[in-house]
Amino acid sequence: MPHERMQEWICYSCDDHLRRGNLPTIAVTDKLELAPIPLELAELNVLERQLIAKILPFAKIVALPKGQQRAVHGAVVCVPSEVEATVNCLPRPSSDAQLLQVKLKRRIKYKGHQYFSTVNMKNVLAALATLKDMHSEYKDVSIDQGATFNSLPDDLPCNEEQTQQDNGDASEQADQSQNPEKDELRPGLVLDSCMQPPDIAQEALSYGDGIFSVAPAQGNKPVGFFAIPKLEAMGFPVQFPTGQNTLDEVRGKKLSPSKYFNARLFCVDTRFASDQSYLFFAQFVTETHMATNSMSIQMRKGKPITSDGRKISSKMLQNKQEVEKLITNKDATHFMQPLRGTPAYWEKTLKDLNAMVRQLGKPTFFLTFSAAEMRWPEVIEAVKAQQGEQVDFSQLDWNAKCDILRSNPVTVMRLFEKRVDALMTDLILSPAQPIGEVEDYFYRVEFQARGSPHIHLLVWIKDAPEFGDLQDDSVVKRSSKKFIDQYITCQMPDPNADPELHKIVSEVQLHSRNHSKSCKKGNVMCRFGFPKLPMDRTILTYPTPDDDDDDDNDNNDQQQSAPKNRLKGKKGKRKSRALWLRQNEAKDKLQTLRNYISYPNVSFNNLSELLEKCNLTYEEYKKHVTNLTMSNVIVLKRHPKECWVNGYNPDLLRAWNANMDIQFVLDEYSCLMYMMSYVSKPEHEMTEFLNDVIRDVKKTNVNEKDEMKQIMQAYAKHREVSAQEAVAQTCSLPLKKCSRNVLFIPTDDNAVKMSLPMSRLKDISPDSDQVWMSGVVEKYADRPRKPEYECLCLADFASQYRAVYGQQSKGKNAVPLLNDKGYIQKTVGKPAIIRFARSSEEKDPERYYGRLLKLYFPHRSNDDLKSKECPTYEQFYKCGRKWGREVRPLVDVMKKKYEGHGQKN
Repeated sequence: MPHERMQEWICYSCDDHLRRGNLPTIAVTDKLELAPIPLELAELNVLERQLIAKILPFAKIVALPKGQQRAVHGAVVCVPSEVEATVNCLPRPSSDAQLLQVKLKRRIKYKGHQYFSTVNMKNVLAALATLKDMHSEYKDVSIDQGATFNSLPDDLPCNEEQTQQDNGDASEQADQSQNPEKDELRPGLVLDSCMQPPDIAQEALSYGDGIFSVAPAQGNKPVGFFAIPKLEAMGFPVQFPTGQNTLDEVRGKKLSPSKYFNARLFCVDTRFASDQSYLFFAQFVTETHMATNSMSIQMRKGKPITSDGRKISSKMLQNKQEVEKLITNKDATHFMQPLRGTPAYWEKTLKDLNAMVRQLGKPTFFLTFSAAEMRWPEVIEAVKAQQGEQVDFSQLDWNAKCDILRSNPVTVMRLFEKRVDALMTDLILSPAQPIGEVEDYFYRVEFQARGSPHIHLLVWIKDAPEFGDLQDDSVVKRSSKKFIDQYITCQMPDPNADPELHKIVSEVQLHSRNHSKSCKKGNVMCRFGFPKLPMDRTILTYPTPDDDDDDDNDNNDQQQSAPKNRLKGKKGKRKSRALWLRQNEAKDKLQTLRNYISYPNVSFNNLSELLEKCNLTYEEYKKHVTNLTMSNVIVLKRHPKECWVNGYNPDLLRAWNANMDIQFVLDEYSCLMYMMSYVSKPEHEMTEFLNDVIRDVKKTNVNEKDEMKQIMQAYAKHREVSAQEAVAQTCSLPLKKCSRNVLFIPTDDNAVKMSLPMSRLKDISPDSDQVWMSGVVEKYADRPRKPEYECLCLADFASQYRAVYGQQSKGKNAVPLLNDKGYIQKTVGKPAIIRFARSSEEKDPERYYGRLLKLYFPHRSNDDLKSKECPTYEQFYKCGRKWGREVRPLVDVMKKKYEGHGQKN
């Protein structure tokens, strides 16, 4: 037993509840106890567990590249299983040595299968007998103990028949395992419903080549998780041997699916964390529940004034038909924003990031940190420790490590999250300041094709040089030192002076000379630019000016082969013939150099020696490098022997001990799009797919709620989630983290609001239009009438104050709002970032100036932002006066504070 299990521990959540004298939400005593798993159930393999389950959670579970981590493709569908008929039609071997080869299929007629393994019928029968005694849902099960099959040979091998896929997709990997007990999971598809066959003993069993095929759920219709009591206990009887204490249990404190599955997967008992079928089941149930709630909330959103000028009343909102007319769901995927990992979730995140850049300015560094569970001993050792075993990490081969990591993706993902937290808290944000003093940061977790996470991090460094400061060739200078060289290097460490760092760089920072398939996207040899060009010092190169000087070179022989008109370059931009010639000359001159640095057996002691070999002077070399530049690019100081080394920070790399990348940010908006769009190719493809679905749904004229349901179903059927991503989504592990909160402020005159819940609407007069929840705008209008609050503009109020509820509203720092609108409190720490809907000054000036006044000029109602002399927002902004002062200078000062780094709209 691990030493951690020798004493009792308590989580922070329970500790907080107990200190306040409350029962913890996830208290085990509140019907969360787990009965011990009897030996008869614990000995079952994956297929045997499926044979005894009364509900089969069908899912298409696939193996991902490299480490063979698991992922679910599409939805999880629960289908009742005919346990009695299936088990009774299988033969009973006469001895313990006789095992059956069994395939579990969706339908008997399909060639593919869901599971394929050996089955010990004596174990199956013993397990069912145990469940009949213990499990509340198995009391009526009747099993025939006869029907022996004496002709079965002993010890049937299970690898005689190669796996076939249901859909014949050659891109999905067929099972090549020589040990079926270790790789029992087979890719399968969601079950289709069909008519119940008259005789399941005939229709659900076939026998050939020594293999029994069963389809225990064939013909049964899928059922909804929340529609069938005890579905969880019937789908996973091994985890719930008594059938008690499932999600739908009535408890003293109601548990949401998210909190319930969090408690199950994080439990010290790893019966749930080690079962990936349960993990994907939990993720799907949690996501479905959140989507349903989000749809209900979306149906409560609307504009206070209808298109024909009527004010929304309580009576109108209580009429279902009227509500359907009022809801105008222009963004059909908006309800998916709370669903972590969806395209709508990341689209909102991109808007938040743009707001950060607009308010804080350009980030300084963009960093990437990849996971490397295979080289982190603590991860492997922690998983084995939970299983009560010790392991020598150095003695494990690749396959053994993969098996261990697959056995508990919950612990693996949690350790990654803890590692990221330690990296940020104990190093990047610490007084050590390995990349400078970090003022703000943002990072997101992205999951790679192999199923493991990595993070993309943006940091804002105090006193970092701005891009405008770089053009005078002080590009890398800060306090008489080179700023970029201070924090970024591509140097290969000396193996004698620093053997530890040399080993890490050699193993994780060298780009492959063979170039992967990812490198060659876009018909290029390496889209990452390896091997990198050497340079004696770090420089910044700018795009070559596109001066059309064709007339000056009419007699140039090289020119004669060039087109006479302007040519299209990258991104469709047209370039002159002169620029085309310069770039082609540069490519030709540098090709010889690229060939030399690409040869593994050729080395040079310095850059001068390499240039001499290529018949180039240093100035010619720099000119050619500049001529090839299509955008502002930093070329790091690099020795010819370091052309395959990716840039890194020594302190961060040593601590992280896995591949990393760090770059100085020159173009912030391109960086944001790369971070949120390009690196999320599956999410981008899903967005395009959902757009196609929305267009199709719009043609059917369904109501808004049915439209959202169809979109959610389409999303669930086509998304792919790895095991570690399922852990993050189910257990609410952070997929993004920011140093500041981002708050959206509605500024339209008829902005979308959320109506009061139906229970409160029934107590309101039918003709009343006071039917909306109060948001930040309403709370600002009812701020206290004290000097320090009167002079606050809406932007400052939203950024520096927050609403407090419950016990916090009784604290000494809580300030009551007028008209019983609640309480506010000064924000502790950094002010929030504000976000708002953008508008064009040229296309819609009234809306544009209305936004400026509402955000940056103190007021209590929109009437305060106009006057008899200035009846429009634009006139009030340009000519208005208040408190003896002009309005415009006051607004401009606040606008610069919150939009000082933004693009002009």
